Amino acid sequence: MLTHKPWNPESLLWLGCTFMLALSPGAVVAGLFADGSVAQMVANITVLPVAILVSVIVWFQVNHRVYRSPVSLADTFGFNRNNTGRCLMLGLVTGLGLVLISMVLALLTSQLIHALGDQAEPQKLVTLIAEESAKKENIPTLIFFVVMAVVVAPIAEEILFRGILYPAIKQIGYPRLAAIGTALLFALFHVNLLTFASLMVVALGLIALYEFTDNLLAPITAHAVFNASNLIMLFWR
Repeated sequence: MLTHKPWNPESLLWLGCTFMLALSPGAVVAGLFADGSVAQMVANITVLPVAILVSVIVWFQVNHRVYRSPVSLADTFGFNRNNTGRCLMLGLVTGLGLVLISMVLALLTSQLIHALGDQAEPQKLVTLIAEESAKKENIPTLIFFVVMAVVVAPIAEEILFRGILYPAIKQIGYPRLAAIGTALLFALFHVNLLTFASLMVVALGLIALYEFTDNLLAPITAHAVFNASNLIMLFWR
């Protein structure tokens, strides 16, 4: 079970406001490019981790300077639990397991959408990566997308969803809302009907892993393995 985290409800408002403000310039920049273009997609996937990074830095500073409640990065996210090897192994196994579960759920979702008379569409980023992988001249762009998906996104998203939002809501007395609410938000965040159910389950699995290890390194690893496995399967199609 997660150990006590020094969350301050007021400072979390700073986190949320800063996050929204940091997203705004990125949305403006992305709007300058043609819809569906590679440049617009690069802008879209870059702005999120930058916004998360900025908001977390502000959050740490507010806790330290305004509320006189210094927050240690290692203690807050459990990086000092001395269970690194165990977290990496559990993250690897969990990530692979979540890949199998998500494939089944995505297939069932696709069949349900088709039965309702609609057609499921993959995420735009997935389609774009598939297109870029077929163009040798766009290898640098492809490498950028892969690094963002396998390294940057897992770190940024785990810090926000499992590292901050989940334990913060849980600490104020709503553990079920914390789990279901952040999992729902995580699934909605990816804006794709086809993967909604599977990403809900993935998020709940990552929460369970974080609870079990009390170290954010474990869900970060599982998230990275999950994304990497999906990319590998995409390239092999």
